[in-house]
Amino acid sequence: MKLSFSTLPCEGWSVEQLIESCRKHGFTGIELKEDAGYAVTVDSTEEELRQAAEKFRSAGITVTNIGTRVVLNGIEPDGAERLALLKRNIEMAQALGARGVRVMLGHYLRFKDAAAQPIDREQIVRYLQEACDYAAGRGVEVWIETHNEFSTGPVLRQLLNDVDRSNCHIIYDIIHPYEFGEAPDDTVHLFGRDCAHVHMKDGVPFEDPRIHEWKYTVTGEGALPLRSITEALQASGYDGYYSLEWEPKWRPELRELNLDVNDVLASYGTLMRRMAEHRE
Repeated sequence: MKLSFSTLPCEGWSVEQLIESCRKHGFTGIELKEDAGYAVTVDSTEEELRQAAEKFRSAGITVTNIGTRVVLNGIEPDGAERLALLKRNIEMAQALGARGVRVMLGHYLRFKDAAAQPIDREQIVRYLQEACDYAAGRGVEVWIETHNEFSTGPVLRQLLNDVDRSNCHIIYDIIHPYEFGEAPDDTVHLFGRDCAHVHMKDGVPFEDPRIHEWKYTVTGEGALPLRSITEALQASGYDGYYSLEWEPKWRPELRELNLDVNDVLASYGTLMRRMAEHRE
C-alpha cells in the first residue's frame, strides 16, 4: 500500500521538512498544496521547482499531484483567470514530475435544505477540456476531486464521459460521496479505472440532522468504513496512493484537537499499514 499526504496542514514547511516527515513516517508520496506560504507556489521560479523536484526524487519520494486552489462552477466572472491559474499549475506539475493537478467544481454545501446554487455545466466541460488538452502536451493529468455537486459516482461518470479526455480522472475523497449516502462499493464501481488518487479521512455525522457535511475526526476514530473502502479499491485494481488529507486549516473541529501534524502522520501510517497487513 502506497501512502502519501497532502501538505495542506504544512504551511511554512520547507521541502527539506516535508522530506524528513515522509522518511520518518514511511510515506513514499507527497501531494503539494499550492498557495502562498507553501513549499511551492505559482510564483516559484522554474529553477526553484527544478531543485524541489530533484530533492524529492533523490529522497525516493513521488510528487503525486499539485493540490490547486482552483474551483470551477462555469458562471464565475473570473473563470478565464481561474483557468489560467489551472494551466500554471499544470506547468508546475510538469516541472515537478507530478502526474496530476487537482481541481474542484461547483459550490460548497453545508445544509441539506440549502437552495441549489447556479452552475453552467456545459462551461465546466469546456474548461475541463481546454485544461486537459493543455495538460496532455505536458504529460500531466487533470484530476477532479469528489466535492460539492460533483461528489458521487453517477454524476462524475457522466461528466467524464462528456469531457471525453483520456487524461481526465478522479480523486476519490472518501467522505464526500458517503455524505450523499452513496455506498463505497457503488462509488468505486462507477469510477473504475478512472480513480487516480484517494484522499483518506474520517468523520461522524453532526448531531444536527440538517447539516449535510460530517464532523471530521482523527482517521480511524470516525464512522467511515475505511477497511471496506480500501478493500473495494484493491479489488477494483486501484494501485495508486492513499493520501491523508488532514484539514485543520478549514475544519474547526480538527483545530480544536490541537494535534501536531507529525503525530497525525504517524498515527495514519500505523493505521493504514495495519489494515494492509490484515488483508494479507
